[in-house]
Amino acid sequence: MEASVAILGTRGSVPVSGEAYLRYGGATTCVFLRFGDQVVVLDCGTGMLELPKVLHKNDQQIAVLLSHPHVDHLLGIPMCPVVFDPEKKIDIYGAVWNGLDVRQQVCAFLAPPLWPVGPDRFPAEISFHDLPDTFCLGNVTVESMNGVHPGGVSLFRLTGGGKTVVFMTDCTVTAENIPVLAEFARDCDLLLCDGQYSQQEWKGREHFGHSTWRAAAQLGTACGARMVRVIHHDPARTDVQLDSAARELTKLHKNCAFARAGEEILL
Repeated sequence: MEASVAILGTRGSVPVSGEAYLRYGGATTCVFLRFGDQVVVLDCGTGMLELPKVLHKNDQQIAVLLSHPHVDHLLGIPMCPVVFDPEKKIDIYGAVWNGLDVRQQVCAFLAPPLWPVGPDRFPAEISFHDLPDTFCLGNVTVESMNGVHPGGVSLFRLTGGGKTVVFMTDCTVTAENIPVLAEFARDCDLLLCDGQYSQQEWKGREHFGHSTWRAAAQLGTACGARMVRVIHHDPARTDVQLDSAARELTKLHKNCAFARAGEEILL
């Protein structure tokens, strides 16, 4: 069974553009997974606009796992070309946050005056589903747990064809919770983990709901991940700065790097 990952968006908080962000990308968080015939999209940041480039012609049913409804993780929905394709069926799964289910969360964003049309107006058939702790998407087993983030966040573990991907965006990783997170991510083939800040930037941002790239790499080592990609880059972080910081990552995990938009990983 083919198992692969395509990084469509790596940026956190807001999308950015310009020559300083070309290599790592300026689009916000979105990751595409393929396990055989099953395709899964993790979060709906502006990287979602690149979805048609990785879909096959026969990929008519698409599962979307939404970690949380902060706008940088929803911005890709209204302009993604896939939602305008009447042949596509999109199933969006998400947890209840602030008393709103996933449909209510998306509709709160895609409604006047913030946006002129809601998801019911898109030509694609869009369905919303509560997020179980464990469930199956075709041949893929999905497990979830709560992370540490203002308003809440879901962390995902997906296993199919003997390969496992763990997605931990917008999650505070500290020495205190690394054991619990490491158990959830144990022996994964790929860990995608928030690493927005340097150690120097961490002071004063401990409660922002993000992590340092050092903590992401340390978690990768603690859980035995085969590969680690640090995601949710700070919008002010340039390619040059990420290149420089990358040397720190490999000292903590030999196969750890900052995720790049457009990167494709064969598991």
